[in-house]
Amino acid sequence: MIKAVVFDLDGLIFNTEDVFIRATSEFLSPLGYVYEESVRRRMMGQQAHISTRILKEHYSLSFSVDEIRAEIEKIFMTILPQILTVMPGFDELLAFLKGANLPLAVCTSSSSEYAKKLLADHGYLEDFQFILGGEEVANGKPAPDCYLMACERLEELPEHVMVLEDSENGCRAAVDAGTYAVAVPSAHNSGHNYRGTRLVAATLGDPKIREALRKDK
Repeated sequence: MIKAVVFDLDGLIFNTEDVFIRATSEFLSPLGYVYEESVRRRMMGQQAHISTRILKEHYSLSFSVDEIRAEIEKIFMTILPQILTVMPGFDELLAFLKGANLPLAVCTSSSSEYAKKLLADHGYLEDFQFILGGEEVANGKPAPDCYLMACERLEELPEHVMVLEDSENGCRAAVDAGTYAVAVPSAHNSGHNYRGTRLVAATLGDPKIREALRKDK
């Protein structure tokens, strides 16, 4: 029986993966590099300092991890208002979950401050019991720590918590935590391995998600 639902943030609620890809590409381009798909895939779903280290090491960048993060974040925040959108089906699913009175939370590799601002700016912050940021766990995704902590805060067993994720790393974390893991791939996640998930949905509005929630009542 599903008693609570936890959302990832980037690439699931918002199309921030699109924004990050463009920001990283704009950072690398003047240096003579192309942001490769294989690198992006390794970075997706990781905590910021880990993903930035992957970028630095792959391209043998002379800048420090902090310098790279700061520059990409500056580009990211500049272009964010221009192209940020809510992912298809989110509003529909959110209305369904609120109607079912299910406790909701967000578990993200991004900082909780950034996540709260993004959600607040779009009027969603009050819909969630809490926001769990990447800085609050020792081991980021694909380690299960964040989802285990979310289950503790919700005071529910992992098998009673549905987790919605878009990336392979996020799904691995949800599966290893023992939750009811649902993959919702975006256009950037083709070829990801969603082994162990209970369901792969086309969008957050996919009827299969609502059917799974009704079935597990």
